[in-house]
Amino acid sequence: MTENKLVNPDLANERQNALIDVDEMKSFIGEMLYFNQENYRSAMKYRDLMVKTIKPISEENFYNLDRDEKYQMIFKKSLELWEFVNENKIENQMSIYSIGSVFGLEKILFNLHFTMFRDALNVWGNSEQSAYWQKFLSENAVFGTYVQTELGHGTYLRGLETTANYDKSSQEFVIDSPTLTSIKFWPGGAGKSCNFAIVMAKLIIDEVDHGIHAFVVQLRSLIDHKVVPGIEIGDIGRKFGFDATDNGYVKFDNLRIPRNNMLMQFAEVSSDGQFTRKGSELLMYAAMLLMRGNLPLVGAFYLSISSTISIRYSCVRRQTADSNGVEQQIINYQTQQIRLFPALASTYATLFSSLNLREILIKIQKKSDNFKNISPDELAKLHALSSGLKSLVFSDCLKFAQSNRLCCGGHGYSASSGLSQIIQEADAACTYEGDNVVLLLQTARYLLKCAQKGISPHLEFNDFNDLKKSEIYKKFAYYMEIFHKLYQELSDEVTGKLFKLVKEDGMSPLDAWNSCSFQLTDIARIYIEIFILNSNLWCVYKNRVIENQKALADLMELYILYSVTNNYCGNFLRMSILNPGEVNQMRERMLDLLPKIRQNAVAFVDSFDLLDSNLCSSLGAYDGRVYERLLDFARKSQFNQKEVHDVFHKYLKPFAQRQKLMAKL
Repeated sequence: MTENKLVNPDLANERQNALIDVDEMKSFIGEMLYFNQENYRSAMKYRDLMVKTIKPISEENFYNLDRDEKYQMIFKKSLELWEFVNENKIENQMSIYSIGSVFGLEKILFNLHFTMFRDALNVWGNSEQSAYWQKFLSENAVFGTYVQTELGHGTYLRGLETTANYDKSSQEFVIDSPTLTSIKFWPGGAGKSCNFAIVMAKLIIDEVDHGIHAFVVQLRSLIDHKVVPGIEIGDIGRKFGFDATDNGYVKFDNLRIPRNNMLMQFAEVSSDGQFTRKGSELLMYAAMLLMRGNLPLVGAFYLSISSTISIRYSCVRRQTADSNGVEQQIINYQTQQIRLFPALASTYATLFSSLNLREILIKIQKKSDNFKNISPDELAKLHALSSGLKSLVFSDCLKFAQSNRLCCGGHGYSASSGLSQIIQEADAACTYEGDNVVLLLQTARYLLKCAQKGISPHLEFNDFNDLKKSEIYKKFAYYMEIFHKLYQELSDEVTGKLFKLVKEDGMSPLDAWNSCSFQLTDIARIYIEIFILNSNLWCVYKNRVIENQKALADLMELYILYSVTNNYCGNFLRMSILNPGEVNQMRERMLDLLPKIRQNAVAFVDSFDLLDSNLCSSLGAYDGRVYERLLDFARKSQFNQKEVHDVFHKYLKPFAQRQKLMAKL
């Protein structure tokens, strides 16, 4: 994006004085995001074409609209995006998200169609089913969603109550919601938009429960969009956010579907009702891994927007005059930097570790023939990594989104800032696709099994030996060492406690687990932090532009020092890995890094290459024209459509007349 004469001079100076080569950094990040330079350039071409083809919501006064107006606008633009993708034959999923920048932070209404719905058909369906459904999708206006969560159950799959009873006489499954708590609740797009769904239900044949399986279910007519008989569907009402998304509830009343609508890659039911499992039932979780494995990248995207808005605004906003009567940019204040820059460091740490997880997932998916031949050990490791990283990423995303909002003062509270939407998104993400705390405990379960087997759960990457010979590695070797020590000490502590509670105190394993659950989340966090540090170290090493590498190394060190002094200080001290003097030295080193990062702060966020349509922010736009945009947003408020509001005639005028009459009495 090129500057012009209307760019705020403070922002222009920040860009001019930065040491980072922004174009090189954009290229570095883009190549990792899109796998190679060709894909990256193609994605950017389509992105720029998209914002010229479809008017972004940032130009539509979106956040001054009511819910129905928002829904209609996003629905229309979702269809326009669909047509754009088909016309341009875009297959790369990351490209689809990139060109969706016209939506800002709003969700494409058919987001689950592009992810869980299609992934489930490809991974859970056998070859014949996958081919059939792909042809069906290409010939019909099918909009799919994924229906799992119920009123009474979410993360705990085995607890789902929706049933799929097999009727041998008709060779059909009968889908039913037998209890109040079995009603499906929360699926995105199910309320009004989608006409098909992948439904997770308990398979029952001759009163025998065969576990949870996936079924393709038509929700609405392809002709008139009316709800299929045997289903009750509705929108669940207003939420904290996602105003334009019709999260729904779905109640089944003995709905009949064909036998072949059960996805049968890993288990099948014959026409006469014979159930055959093909491989481990754990393979059913592979499609969920793809979804959860990509979620941290979504968190990195939210963080990048949040940091971009708050850092640009902090350069434009001036407050408190110095001795010469000149008000200072608020980004110059240390109390602002110590909030902004750890958030920025976390953004890059999240981005690099999320990309590494995605790379691991893709390699294993290819090696295992679309997860068909994945080993239980690999599946367990992927589940532990994806669960733990999703938890840490969105916990940090919510924390830093709120911190960045506060860094923008009162203006940050305006819907036009774009920050409240990030907070709402991050808040929701802390519980959807797995509650963050529950996911940490699932990671911890894997770590305990590794400890029992005497094997290391930690990953090292290809060519890691080359990295270990580098100066970059030497710079961070001490930090890596203390995190590994902390992991081992915490692991030994909790395994010893569990052994004592069960073997010596006679406590049940479940009660012992519960008594140690807080400590178990600690070891899960440190395990994921080690993965994050390894991922970041590798990405810093791969960047061979000297100034950029130095800047990334400073940012990574800030991430580590902030984590040690603010997140894990108690455990480092308690385990005698660090003493108070060493912690204080780290704190001082962290403060010393702030001015160095200050010089490159705007360049760091410019390197995310976000369009104004991504940000939807009066405070974070590239040109820094904050106050013009704030006033423009205020003038467009629906409250300002009439000079005199109706309340005057309905309430205030009669009240004033009554007051006059009372005064005369």
